[in-house]
Order: sequence, then C-alpha cells, then structure tokens
Amino acid sequence: MPTDDAIRASDADREHAVGLLRDGYACGRITLDEFDERTTAAFASRTWGELRKLTQDLPAPGQRALPAEPAALQQARANDAPALMPVLTIALFWLALTFTAHAAGALIPVVLIVLMAVQMAGRVRCGLGSADHRPPDQPPPPGGGPEAR
Repeated sequence: MPTDDAIRASDADREHAVGLLRDGYACGRITLDEFDERTTAAFASRTWGELRKLTQDLPAPGQRALPAEPAALQQARANDAPALMPVLTIALFWLALTFTAHAAGALIPVVLIVLMAVQMAGRVRCGLGSADHRPPDQPPPPGGGPEAR
C-alpha cells in the first residue's frame, strides 16, 4: 500500500496547492519569483508528496503564522479595531442621507464602504490584527506605531 506522499495528484489537488501558493504570495510570504517557480512545479507535480513539498513552509488557510502575542500587545491591537467605527458610521449615515434626498452623490459613500470592506477582508485573510504588523524582533518605525500611543 502506498503512503500518502506516493498517491497520484489530481487536477483539483494541483489547483488547491496553487491556491495555497496564491494566498502565500498575496499575504507577502513568498516573492513573485518563488510564486512563479512553485506554481510551475505544482502544475508539473505527479504526487501529493511533491505538492506538499511546495507548500510545507506556508501556513494553512486561517492559521496564524506568528506565535501567540503577549496580553498587552493583544490589548493594543484590540484598541485599533474601533478606530474605523466612526468613519463607517459617518459613511452609512451619508449613504442613508443621500438616498433619502435622492441626491446624485450616493456613489461616494458606497465606494468608501466597499474599500473598507476590502481592506478588512484582506486583513482577515492574511491574519493581520492591525495595520502595524511586523515581526516581534523588528524595532518600531520612526514616529512609533500603535504601541507608542
């Protein structure tokens, strides 16, 4: 009986591996050259083992790549989330007002809300808790980040 690594890969298996690579590239875990090289190898792979080797250094979807954060840093990140609430509230109020008044400027708050939704979706997909996401051993940028508040 063959091991899992010796099982022949299907087209769906290859597409799944390319999806993991695409997510890794979108989140900045691999470079464009690595993405191109690994994607080409994924489509040429014949077994699950070959596909696993191409994605073994990438986290699974939804898995955080960083170790657990200290409680103080988690609290600082949690305080960043409500910062968008006033902007979202104003955008929703603006949208309701423009629709009620049958004004032509309804597109502006819709675009603002869509952009905010796309940003939040990207942060959730890449596992980012705040805009200031850097490795723990890297010093803060000049002028400070959220921890300097």
